[in-house]
Amino acid sequence: MKLTPNDISSVEEIGTLSGNAVKLVKTKGGFWIAIARKKGNISEEALGAGSHPAIVKYNLEKQYPDYEPSMMKSEGFVEPIVEKHSHFLDEELRKSGHDIFSIQTGTSVEFQITKQNSKIAEVIGNLDTDHLLLNELNIPKKFSKAMAGASVEKAVSCKVGLKLRK
Repeated sequence: MKLTPNDISSVEEIGTLSGNAVKLVKTKGGFWIAIARKKGNISEEALGAGSHPAIVKYNLEKQYPDYEPSMMKSEGFVEPIVEKHSHFLDEELRKSGHDIFSIQTGTSVEFQITKQNSKIAEVIGNLDTDHLLLNELNIPKKFSKAMAGASVEKAVSCKVGLKLRK
C-alpha cells in the first residue's frame, strides 16, 4: 500500500532502530504507522501499525529489542502505559487477529478491542482514588467475557476496585 501526502495527517520522530530514525505517521483516517529503515536496508518500510500510537510503540518495543524510544521534551508529558490483555480472548478470536489493550494516560484508561491492529470497539474509563470507573460497555457480546477479565486485571494492576457507570 502506498501513501500519498494527501493521506498523511502528521509525521513525528519517535525513536531509533539500529541507529536509524523511526517515524510515526498518522493517516487522515486516524491509523498510525511506524516506519524506519532497518539495518542493511536502503529504503524505509512499515514496522508496525495500529489504532493508537501507544499500541504501535508497545508493539515496536516487543518486536524490535534494539528499538530505542526518544525522550520526551516536555517534563509534564505522561507516557501512556499499555498492557495487552488478549489472553482473555478465546482461541478462535486470537487466531483471527483480535487483541485487547488497555492504554492508561494519567487517570484516563481506554480499552481497545482490535482486529489486525484496527480498532473495532473501545471502552473508556477513569481511575479515581479507589476504583476504575468504566463508562457504558458498547461492545459486541462475544467480547464480554474477555473485557470483564481485562478490566479486572487492569483494576488489580492499579490496586483499585472496579465499577461500571450507569
